Amino acid sequence: MDDQLRKLVDCIFDAHLDTIIDCETCGSQFNCFAELVASGADARDLLPAVEEHLMCCPDCREEYEALLAIIRAENQGLTAS
Repeated sequence: MDDQLRKLVDCIFDAHLDTIIDCETCGSQFNCFAELVASGADARDLLPAVEEHLMCCPDCREEYEALLAIIRAENQGLTAS
């Protein structure tokens, strides 16, 4: 890799280093994130690290979308209490 490309890649990673979270951390914030999204809030502004992780991790995204569907169904009264 030439020096310019390496500097660009390093710059990208440095810029996002403070927002990178792992699957465990992301998963621990699913409930809050899903509740906010289900209520109509723009959670991307509130929890950008979670949103960023969900965009990159298909396993977490699948789990989050399932949780969000359940919360939305409950909010609409579609599930048994």
